Amino acid sequence: MTACKRTAALLAAAFALLLPTPATAALAAPPPAAPARPISAAPAPAPVPAAAAEPRPGVTYPPGADRRLVRVSAALARDPLFVDPELAFALGKADRARIKAAMATASRELGRPVFVIVVPNPRESESQGRNEALLFALHDRLRRDGFYLMADARGSLEAVGFKVPRYFGFSELDSAPDSEHPFTGLADRLIKRLDESRTARTAPPTMPNLWTPPDPFGQEDRLSTPKAELKSPFLLGLLLIGPVAAIALYWAGRWAIAFRSIGRKDTKGTTRETRKGSRGAPTKPTVRWLRRTGAAELARLRAMLPEAEGNRGHTYAASAFDAAQILYDDAGGDRERILDLVGVIVLARQGQAALAHNDATPPPPCFVNPLHGPSTARRATRLVPDRRPVCESCNGRPVKDLPAQALRVPGPDGPRPHYTVPGVWRDTAFGAKGKDFVPRVLEYLGVD
Repeated sequence: MTACKRTAALLAAAFALLLPTPATAALAAPPPAAPARPISAAPAPAPVPAAAAEPRPGVTYPPGADRRLVRVSAALARDPLFVDPELAFALGKADRARIKAAMATASRELGRPVFVIVVPNPRESESQGRNEALLFALHDRLRRDGFYLMADARGSLEAVGFKVPRYFGFSELDSAPDSEHPFTGLADRLIKRLDESRTARTAPPTMPNLWTPPDPFGQEDRLSTPKAELKSPFLLGLLLIGPVAAIALYWAGRWAIAFRSIGRKDTKGTTRETRKGSRGAPTKPTVRWLRRTGAAELARLRAMLPEAEGNRGHTYAASAFDAAQILYDDAGGDRERILDLVGVIVLARQGQAALAHNDATPPPPCFVNPLHGPSTARRATRLVPDRRPVCESCNGRPVKDLPAQALRVPGPDGPRPHYTVPGVWRDTAFGAKGKDFVPRVLEYLGVD
C-alpha cells in the first residue's frame, strides 16, 4: 500500500470515529436517570423544603451510594466496636472482649467516646479506598465526636480524633508487619494503638481537616465534562479534526504497543500503577497519591511543631518541615519529580518520629521502599553491594523477594528502581548515608 493510500485509510477511519451520525448521536446521549431507590437500612428522613435545607459539610452521595455508611453508623450507634461480617474471622470472641476493655479505658482517660471499626474499604467504595475519608464520613453521619480507629482488609490502621485533646500522628502500628498475613496479631495492634492514644501528646480538642475529599461517587475516572456539540461538525472534522485524529491514532497505536511491552516486563503480571509493596505502600506511586499523602503528612507535622519546644527532636523536625514544604511547593504535580514527592513524605514522617520519640536523629526509612516507613534493622539486600536499613517487613522477607518490593519511578526505558536514579536521593539514601540529610536536601533546593 502506498503512502497516499495509507493516509487515506487513516483519514477514513478517523472520519468514521469522529463524525456524528444518528446512531452515534443516540449512543452518545446520556441515559435517562434511574429512579432513586430508598435506603432499606434506615428509615427515610422527613422531607425538608428546598428553601430551608442547609448544605451538609463533606462529600454528598447519590441515592443508594451511602448504604454502607448507613449500615456501619447504625451499628456503631448500638455498639462502638464494629466488625464487618466479611472480616469476622480476623477477631475472635476473646479478642473482641480485650479490645472493648481497652476501648473503655481509653475512653475514660480521653474523656471522649472511642469507636473501633474493622471493615474492608475497596477503591470502588464511596470513600475510594481511603480509610481517613471513610472515618470522616462515618463521623459526619454518626455526629459524635471522639477517637475513631479503623482496620481494613490489608490490616492497615487509621486513627482520627474529632475534638479529642490529643495529637494523633503517624504510628509504626498503622501498617501490618506481614502483608501476606495482615490479620496476625491484629487485636494486639489495635489495643496498643488504643494505649498510644491515651499517652499521646496533649493538644487542643480541635476538629481535624480532610485535606482532599474523595471525588464525587461514580465520577472518579471522569476527566472532563462533555461540552455542547460544535456547529458545522462535518466541516470542522474535514478541515481540522480528521488529520489530527489520524496522527493521534497512529501514535496511540505506537504507545499501546510500548505500554504492553513495559507491562510484560513487570513482575508476575501485576498492575503497574496499583501494585503494592509490603506494609501497604505502593511500589509505583502516582503523582496524585504522593501529593495527597505528602499534604497529609505535612499537616500532621505542622500540628506537632507549635508545642514541641524543649523536645530534643524539635530542631530536626523544624528543619525537616521546612525542607519538605519547599519540596512540596516546588515539585507541584511534575511527573518527573516523583522522587522529590517521596522525599516530602519521608522528611515529614521523620520529623514526626523525631518529636514523637524525643530523638534528634530519627531512623532512616526502609531502603527497599522509603514509603514503607522507618527502618528497624540493617541487612544485605543484594539490590546494592553493601548492607542497608530496612523496615521490619522487608527484614523478614527472603532476599529474592525484595526486588518486587522496591520503589520504582518512571524512566526513559520504563520503570526503574529508585536507587539507580542519580541525584540527592540516591546520594543520601533518604537519610541512611551520612548525618547531613536535611542540609543536603536544602542545598539541593538552593536554600542557604
